[in-house]
Amino acid sequence: MRGNESNVTVLSENPFNAESDLTELIKHPITPMSLVYSRNHGTTKDFAQEDSSGLDTYRLSIQSEVDEISIDSLNKSFSLKDLLVYFPCQNVTAVMSCAGNRRAKMVEKTGHDVEGLKWGEGTIANIRWGGVSLRKLLLRVGVPAQAQYDDLHVCFSSHSSVCEEDSYFGASIPLNRAMDEEVDVLLAYQMNDEPLSAQHGFPLRVVVPGYTATRWVKWLDHITISRHESPNFYQQRDYKVLPETVTSHRQADSEDWWSRIPPMQTIALNSVVAKVDHISGDTDKVTVKAVGYALSHVPVDRVEISGNAGKTWVPATVTYQEGRWSWALWEGEVDVAIQTLKGGNKCATVLSQAYDGTSAKQGTKFAWNLRGIGFNGVGEASTDL
Repeated sequence: MRGNESNVTVLSENPFNAESDLTELIKHPITPMSLVYSRNHGTTKDFAQEDSSGLDTYRLSIQSEVDEISIDSLNKSFSLKDLLVYFPCQNVTAVMSCAGNRRAKMVEKTGHDVEGLKWGEGTIANIRWGGVSLRKLLLRVGVPAQAQYDDLHVCFSSHSSVCEEDSYFGASIPLNRAMDEEVDVLLAYQMNDEPLSAQHGFPLRVVVPGYTATRWVKWLDHITISRHESPNFYQQRDYKVLPETVTSHRQADSEDWWSRIPPMQTIALNSVVAKVDHISGDTDKVTVKAVGYALSHVPVDRVEISGNAGKTWVPATVTYQEGRWSWALWEGEVDVAIQTLKGGNKCATVLSQAYDGTSAKQGTKFAWNLRGIGFNGVGEASTDL
């Protein structure tokens, strides 16, 4: 993503990390390629420079470290052409969200700094993905259809470049999830009916609907069935919600917190107020229109907004939600008491909270964590009056 610079905030050049303007993002139910955020831990491998189609030079290797699961010797390596020929293209619309989305908001609301890039609320994208069903691929190579997968994992690796903290990028998900027919885990080669770009993982990336994008490995070149989670740094020593009492990486290391805390996997229930517009009123109270997004690892059930700091809530209208895995876009009107700020300026502030299909509710309380991940405090935005 290196499109319209007015709509892009670049947080680092090498590796390249950037997010798009939030008010632009929520104009589109399906995120245009030019607005999809970029998150990298190393340099980008551009396979297209070697082979524009990726049909010849790229290989995906599959292996098993589990005795009872033997990979067919004829199916241990696939080219992109093999995948296109052997498997029908499967499509799923799924929201992709960085684990660090809203990290800057965590700092703002808690007053405590965190490690990592200070992402705003735009490291999120809703995409129509196309690719190979991971379940069908695993069945083809010899993973049994009817089996007990408890305590087994699918490890994904990309050796395309050296990362900031490891020699490659790796992640893993439970094998149960990969083999679940209802989950739609893909090895994607398309975004919005177009080939993946180099920046987003061409020729192949993992898509795990309902999971944080930390597990959506780009430039995928190895899959391993294992009894253990990925040994990679980014699975074992990063992207874990540490207790508030852990205030430094040194403390996390010395007290062995990394092995005591599970990795962040599923997307947290969340909502964001992207924009607030004044509709009417100009004395003590005004009516405003708010728009935003909400997401969870299951469909969003409803969104509510408040104009009085959460004392009362009114329903917003969900204007878009597609299938099980997309984000929800919402809008609503609410009366807001005018606030007078230092210096005499006035503003109107709106909060949002979401509910999902498990009856979970986005909370008004939240905890700080060292890595600044998984922030899901109520959405909040203001407009000047």
